[in-house]
Amino acid sequence: MRIVVVGAGIIGAALADRLTRPAPGGRAQDEVTVVEEREPGAGTSGTSYAWFNANDPEDPAYHRLRTAALSAWRDLAAEFGDPGWYRPAGNTTWAVTGEERDLLAERVSLLAGLGYPAGLIGPDRLGELEPNVRAPQGALIAHYPGEGYVHGAPAARALAGRARESGAALVTGRRAVRLNTEGDRVTGVRLDDGRDLDADLTVCAAGRHSPALLATAGVALPLVDPSEPGSAAPCLVAATTAAHGGLNGVVHAPGLSARPAEGGGLVLEAVDLDAGVDESASPALVQAVGAELLARARALVPGLTADIADVRRCVRPLPADGYPLVGFQRPGLYTAVTHSGITLAPHLAVLVDQEVHGHMSPALDAHRPDRAGGPRAGW
Repeated sequence: MRIVVVGAGIIGAALADRLTRPAPGGRAQDEVTVVEEREPGAGTSGTSYAWFNANDPEDPAYHRLRTAALSAWRDLAAEFGDPGWYRPAGNTTWAVTGEERDLLAERVSLLAGLGYPAGLIGPDRLGELEPNVRAPQGALIAHYPGEGYVHGAPAARALAGRARESGAALVTGRRAVRLNTEGDRVTGVRLDDGRDLDADLTVCAAGRHSPALLATAGVALPLVDPSEPGSAAPCLVAATTAAHGGLNGVVHAPGLSARPAEGGGLVLEAVDLDAGVDESASPALVQAVGAELLARARALVPGLTADIADVRRCVRPLPADGYPLVGFQRPGLYTAVTHSGITLAPHLAVLVDQEVHGHMSPALDAHRPDRAGGPRAGW
């Protein structure tokens, strides 16, 4: 089967890697072509906070999907020999006020009840895990040892690179500008240089750009519009310069999320600072957010001497109801778009590989792109 995968973020790269593995049961090997406008991982996957987790007990079925994905990450990383881009370093968080303490204690209890590694720890244990971090006295502290982070860009490059070594064609620096169709069937894509890539199956893994591409064939996808005023899709993520005495794992403190950066510094994000960060955000606003993130990081890590190296605008593909959008939308067209791409990528790759070869997965039944759904809150 000729398969064109549009997008080489973490979802597209993981899928291409999976599709190019030896075919089971003597099935003919697929001919896989990946189209990426820039380079693998250069978009959202390479700019996001990139925390992998199953830290939401609200929906047990979705929680199971995410825990399966954490296991898939471990297996995938083992194939690459403990790569530096996969860091299962744990996640630590705390709460101070009464209501926040109650919510955190309830979350830990519910997650533990689902068999998820989650527990409350004391200040001494926090000091062992994160010796450079200061938590307020009396804070309720939780630790999730099975979580961690991915350096998205090198992870996507490694997966796309292995797919290419296994026979995939990687077309970079070119954009898919439309889906080609014959009647109701999608037959491939047209590139921005006028070339047509014919395919028996086209997989749209273009993240935030998916609605525009799908619309060329009259197909809708319920993603939050990042250009709308007040949209939750854009955010700002800062990276600091390298500095001694940072973090070991993921830390979610009130007002700041932080983790180690690829170059030895920190990656910083704060939800409350994302207001107004739309496509028209001024350089002054971006600079101000970076300065505030650094101030909060220095309060979290009192000995931090780093400065802000970069503040990048990340536009997340946010489904309207918060859940993944995965499945066939037309004959010859399959879509795989989710906000939780860093967490779900390797497991979705396995499931999508099965589905495009005729074995539908009940685990994805609730996540079809044509479902009806409203906004959903959660981590």
